[in-house]
Amino acid sequence: MTINWLFAVLWIGGWGAFLMTAIWLVRRSERRLSVGPSDPYAPIAPGLDDSDPISAYLARMTKALALPAGDVAEVRAELIDHLQDSIATLEAEGFERQEAIREALGRLGPPAELGRQLRAAHQSTRRLLAGVGGGVFAAGGGFVLGYLGGAALALLLALVLTAVAAVLTLVGVRLPDITSSSSGYAGNSLMLSVMLAVAAAFATRYAVRTCAGLSRRAPRTVAVFWAAAAILGFGWYALFGLRGQQSWLGVASEVFIPLAAVAGALVRIERPMPHVGRWAIVCSAISVGVLVLGLAAFSGSSGGGAIQVDAYQPADLHLDTVAPAAPPAWLPAGNYVVTNQDHGQASATHIDAQVISPSSGASASLTFATVLINWRDLRFEAWHGQPMSQDSGAIGIDTHYTSALTVQSAVLQGKSLQADFQFERMRDARSLWVVLTGVGPDGNRYRLGDGSPNMTEFYGSAWDWLTAPQ
Repeated sequence: MTINWLFAVLWIGGWGAFLMTAIWLVRRSERRLSVGPSDPYAPIAPGLDDSDPISAYLARMTKALALPAGDVAEVRAELIDHLQDSIATLEAEGFERQEAIREALGRLGPPAELGRQLRAAHQSTRRLLAGVGGGVFAAGGGFVLGYLGGAALALLLALVLTAVAAVLTLVGVRLPDITSSSSGYAGNSLMLSVMLAVAAAFATRYAVRTCAGLSRRAPRTVAVFWAAAAILGFGWYALFGLRGQQSWLGVASEVFIPLAAVAGALVRIERPMPHVGRWAIVCSAISVGVLVLGLAAFSGSSGGGAIQVDAYQPADLHLDTVAPAAPPAWLPAGNYVVTNQDHGQASATHIDAQVISPSSGASASLTFATVLINWRDLRFEAWHGQPMSQDSGAIGIDTHYTSALTVQSAVLQGKSLQADFQFERMRDARSLWVVLTGVGPDGNRYRLGDGSPNMTEFYGSAWDWLTAPQ
């Protein structure tokens, strides 16, 4: 127990130190980038405006600097002081005011060349490496902070959408459930995409601002490189690395992750990063708490009874869509059952059929090898089934389809027939009905029982979804 507590303290303390260091690094860089592009620079000299030669010279020089705004302001202030001293000295030597200005500017050289020289003096290779390293470190801290903020945002959006759907249901407007799934993971995948998108945007923005401050470069000059890195890193992760329950909506939300990262690196990157005040955090927490309590009260008052499923007859299953039932004379005095044993989301779905005694419900003494000696080409056919979540309670074969979704040969293993399906790699596979069929003595294919339903969800990456068979 002591070791577990020590590990927890070290884990929390390590992450806390990492986040505080990342925030300190970002704030330190922000101080250098604090002067925005729309903020006024230091005054040039009393009585001078933008039309005078000094202002025009400084404007052309500034375009060639490509330094952070704080460094630009410092360079301009130093040049203004230097020019004022030079002009005063030249005037003391007998130059007229305008002649002194032209002479002082001429001694500085062409403005573009001076800007390039000053930029080279500020932007060394050592500072560039420090900027890259600091940017990577700050990106990690920004990702963690963005992930936490994205979790709060995703939860808030989910609560708001749930509340809106509940209110619309009360007034008789039923919205389509775009996150419906047999496992309930589709909604979780969407929430995860929102969290990762916010985290990616924070990571690239922290990286650009920190890298610019440490390397003495303007944020817009390093933003392109961080945006390219975001496309490669987050794009690969969103397309190949992020695995889970998939749908078209889920894939679209995952593609949004690298787009959010690029937006974080490029959109209004010259502006200082906003810092959320404590009152905004307190108000947000109170709002979430009130919304959760309201939804809980609504759920308790509305009641949570299960949906009553109507009774059905075997004829309602539409099993003749698969094949006609086998004549009883060709089958033993028993039945079979199809069982589904899922070996995990990343493995095949195992189908197992056994002969069951109709009287006791236990496994019959006869095996498939004995009772099906006159049958051949035995196979399991997986057909689209009626969505079992419908209020009507309709189950069985979906008659909108005229062929099986997929077929696997039935392999005799001991007393049972078995097959493995890759349902989780089929985009349209959700509600299924698996039936055992075979070719009888007359050469026609028959259905050897009623089969059983199966529910599955597509599991994999966005690339698996895009390249999966229909």
